Amino acid sequence: MALLTRAEVEDFLYHEAALLDEWKTMEWAELFTEDGEYLVPPTDLPDADKNAALFIINDDHHRLVQRAKRLTRRTAHVEFPHSKVRHTIHNVRILEQDEAGLTVASNQIVYRAKRQNLDTFVCHTIHQLARTADGLRIRSKRVMLDIDGLRPHGMISAIL
Repeated sequence: MALLTRAEVEDFLYHEAALLDEWKTMEWAELFTEDGEYLVPPTDLPDADKNAALFIINDDHHRLVQRAKRLTRRTAHVEFPHSKVRHTIHNVRILEQDEAGLTVASNQIVYRAKRQNLDTFVCHTIHQLARTADGLRIRSKRVMLDIDGLRPHGMISAIL
């Protein structure tokens, strides 16, 4: 199997970002493998072990699908109506790649506008991507926030 180029990987990451910006959260969840996970470690321990530390978000596949469903409903009051969200992705690097998949690092900035407030989340992201018959799928998405705390933001209600 041919190795993927950075441009092909960037296209995948841009597609994921577009789904999140358009609040197509169920389509976003479908990008994950059945054993996929979505992680946001504590801001002071970006390399923390998910089994040993309290994470801001520690979703297995079931939980990330439930998160995606909840955000489509009116009962998700904090996100209804939806915030205006824009993901920008930079400095994409393929760290490892083999027949089974690849590890990709990137920087991203997520802008969230809601109720006359603009929150900015500066993040470093590691994707573990799997090659499947349906194309690339996310086995793991780990988003490390480059902020000292969530005090100015108060919460993370949108998917980073």
